[in-house]
Amino acid sequence: MMKFGERQVSPTVAGIRRDHVARYEWAAKLLPAKSRVIDFACGVGYGTRILAEAGHKARGYDKEPEALAYADKHYAAAGTMFVQADACTPPAMPEVDAAVCFETIEHVEDPRPLLKALRGAAPLLLASVPNEDVMPWSPAPGFTTEFHFRHYTKAQFSQLLAECGWCPIEWHGQEGAESDVEPNVKGRTLIAVCQRDLARVRDDDDLIESAPPESVSDSAETVRAPKHVAILGLGPSLNQYLEITKRLGGRSRFCDETWTINALGDVFSSDLIFHMDDIRIQEIRAEAAPQSNIATLVQWLKTHPGPVMTSRAHPDYPGLVEFPLEAVLNDLGHDYFNSTAAYAIAFAIHIGVEKISVFGMDFTYPDAHDAEKGRACVEFWLGTAAARGIKISLPKTTTLMDAMHTRAARLYGYDTQDVAFVMHPDGQLKLEFTERETLPSAAEIEAAYDHSAHPNALVSQS
Repeated sequence: MMKFGERQVSPTVAGIRRDHVARYEWAAKLLPAKSRVIDFACGVGYGTRILAEAGHKARGYDKEPEALAYADKHYAAAGTMFVQADACTPPAMPEVDAAVCFETIEHVEDPRPLLKALRGAAPLLLASVPNEDVMPWSPAPGFTTEFHFRHYTKAQFSQLLAECGWCPIEWHGQEGAESDVEPNVKGRTLIAVCQRDLARVRDDDDLIESAPPESVSDSAETVRAPKHVAILGLGPSLNQYLEITKRLGGRSRFCDETWTINALGDVFSSDLIFHMDDIRIQEIRAEAAPQSNIATLVQWLKTHPGPVMTSRAHPDYPGLVEFPLEAVLNDLGHDYFNSTAAYAIAFAIHIGVEKISVFGMDFTYPDAHDAEKGRACVEFWLGTAAARGIKISLPKTTTLMDAMHTRAARLYGYDTQDVAFVMHPDGQLKLEFTERETLPSAAEIEAAYDHSAHPNALVSQS
């Protein structure tokens, strides 16, 4: 039974094929010091032992009692534990710091329950599969692949991970059976370093959640999409968020979560920060202007624990989490993002929030149409949110969606009538029109058609 499914068996690590050992040695170095690690489909336990000897606390899972007995005999050590579990029907597992799942997924007909179970237990996953582009799958008896249900291209593996709530942040590989793990190698083995994909925090009926941590008696926190999110930009209507939350006694009385853009994460208490600029570009800007606000932002990001949603992660910035662009595009269907604010709104739509309140996204400065095209993009995504039934809330002092104007003024073409908005008892909005006694002059009409003038005077919303 221990040999079934290509299981590596030897009483010492020296007898295990090099590529199998190399994966665990690489993982042991990559993981933060003293991590609690799940090693799913641990086999006879050599990898679990490698992780433990590197200072981690490793718990190995395998379905075969014979393999676990072999592991207890030859690879048990301080920091190891071996548990029986089947990858096809994975159990709830204790909350840990990371999970490794090497050369397992291809052996499972439907690996999604396993990947979701690991997501419920760990924020970080290291996983490997055979590369279909290099080693095509074949069910022929006598071949290695007779024990596999399929192999994966990088795109297929990435899609599977995304479906199960994982966001690949690094890709590695191994050339052959005696190779070490190297970054971006397109060899016979694909290896993904994945973070929990925040885009998948919506309720998921078939998501297997984690069991309580071993050292904590309370149940593990269940991640859910917040119902009401306030997203803060840097424009002047940001002040209204401050006034509202002060008046209510705190932000928790106003919304479930507050998300901030760029340096506002160092100003307001934030549940999630968005900084979509590639930090490598920001470093160039900071080096050219060391006294600038960009330089200050870069220094702050180096020490912030996150999460900070961005385009590309960087090892020197531990809080950066890559935006799940592929998942969002597949969900929302439009590749239209020209500002960080647009990404934040699209992300809120994607995870399934019920209400979005937007502050500080005003685009009110002179010649905004020449300086930045961001307003149209933000309004596009707000419209997408509204089309999905998400409630939108805007401050009365923003030009965004013309919220600064009266409701009637937002209706183009009704210049000779006064329009009243009346909510009837049946819940339907009714419009009542009254003819104006006097019409505007030619000069007033031309002034209304002149969109080059900056809206300095803000009109309260009715």
